Amino acid sequence: MSPLLKLPVLSALAALLCALPAHAQSELPAPEQIQTVEVKAAHTRLVPYKELFYPMAKAVQQSLAGRAALAVQLRPARAGVRTDDLAVWLEGGGESLQVRPGEHGLYIVPVADRTAQQDGSFSINKNPSDLRANLVIVPTLAPDAWTIGEVRRLLHDVHAAIDPLVPWHHRFLMRAFTRKLGVSVCSLSPSGHVDVRDGERLLATYPTSEPGRNHANAPVYCHRFTGNEDFDPRARLVLPDDAQVLLI
Repeated sequence: MSPLLKLPVLSALAALLCALPAHAQSELPAPEQIQTVEVKAAHTRLVPYKELFYPMAKAVQQSLAGRAALAVQLRPARAGVRTDDLAVWLEGGGESLQVRPGEHGLYIVPVADRTAQQDGSFSINKNPSDLRANLVIVPTLAPDAWTIGEVRRLLHDVHAAIDPLVPWHHRFLMRAFTRKLGVSVCSLSPSGHVDVRDGERLLATYPTSEPGRNHANAPVYCHRFTGNEDFDPRARLVLPDDAQVLLI
């Protein structure tokens, strides 16, 4: 295993259960639509694709398609390491697909069956020891599609997607960890708020006042929904204009 990921599988799984805002990241292309090119340069092998990234991305796609995707966050391991010129490729079988960063520098993990069959890997133009990798689930639900029912369904389906991938001897600890997951609606402003509405009727208003940080390490202010709120599943969440939605 790459020196970048010397942490046990459990740690990687736990890191995956953080999430980042995404005002509807675009859906991933089907594997047969992915354009590939020949490998032209020597890149540094980051981590194998088939063993961890592919099964997780596949499980998230199958259970959460249209609502969330799997992404990789790469952050400096120490001061002085630049990431503004970072490039990431998915390579295998003599082909290379550049994986471009989305919002806040997250790299959506493609579900590429052929690359997995060819024992492909992620590669970067950096020394792997200079970076830290986290797996995260990125919500892709449109801002105007959030309801109390969608919050509950997403939290339930995250468990369904991840539990089968956790070794049996880690499942008790992982379930204890994921039981605390919630959907946090965040804003860049401490005076923001999220409304819960039934049609035009306002049911509740919650300030986004709990301080936190997103995956770009920028300060945000949040209100967390656990899925246990006493509202009809059809009640809509009206998000702030600059809303970021995180699974934390």
